[in-house]
Amino acid sequence: MRDDEAARYGDGCADFYDAIYARPPQAALARLYALAAGRRVLEAGIGTGRYALPLAAAGLPVHGIDASPAMLAALAAKPGGAAIPVTLGDFAAISAPGRFGLVICLADTLSLLADAASQARALARFAAALQAGGLVLIETQSGPAAESTNTRIDIALDTPAGPRRYAVQRCGVSVAALDAWATAAGLSLHERRRDWHGAPWRGEAGSVFSLYRQSDADRRLR
Repeated sequence: MRDDEAARYGDGCADFYDAIYARPPQAALARLYALAAGRRVLEAGIGTGRYALPLAAAGLPVHGIDASPAMLAALAAKPGGAAIPVTLGDFAAISAPGRFGLVICLADTLSLLADAASQARALARFAAALQAGGLVLIETQSGPAAESTNTRIDIALDTPAGPRRYAVQRCGVSVAALDAWATAAGLSLHERRRDWHGAPWRGEAGSVFSLYRQSDADRRLR
C-alpha cells in the first residue's frame, strides 16, 4: 500500500531533494547515534538517506520505509545506499520486519500523511515496532499551521540543475494531538526539544523534537 500524496511529493522532488534540505548537522547524527545505542533504527520517510546513510556508515543497522519509489531509487544510487534495506509503502499502513530500538520520523514527514487518522495509525505502528526499551523520535513543526488542517504549498527554488517546482499537501500536527496518539499507542513523552543541541521547547515556532518511550505498563507486557 502507498500513501498517494506522500508518494507524489517524493516522486516529484527526488532528483533535487538534497538541494532542498542541507546535510544533517553533526549534532543531529551524534544525538541519533546516542539514542540508538547500537540497536536497530527504523526511519519512517527515509527519502534519499540524508540521515540513514551516515548512521549506517557509523555502524548502526538501519531500515527505511518510504512511499516514493523515486526517493528509494535516489537512495540506492548513493554510495552505501543499496546496502540499506527498505520497505516501499505508506508507513501508516505497513510495517518493517523485526523490532527496533529507535524509530525516527524527521523533517515534519508525519504531516505528509493525508489526515489525523493516518497520523495516529502511524504512531501506533511506530510503537508496535519497538523492542523492549525502545524510543520514538518525531520532528514536527510548531506554528499557525500546526493543526490537523490540510494546506497545499507550492514551492519554487533554484537548484544546481536549474529552476525546479514542486507541490506538497500537508496536514499539520499539533504537539497535543501527537501526545494523545502516543499515549493511545502505549508511549509516554520522555522529552521535548526545539533543536538538536537539546534546548527545551517552550512553544516557539519552528521544529519540535518529541521523544517517546514505552509506557511502564507497555514495557511490562513485552
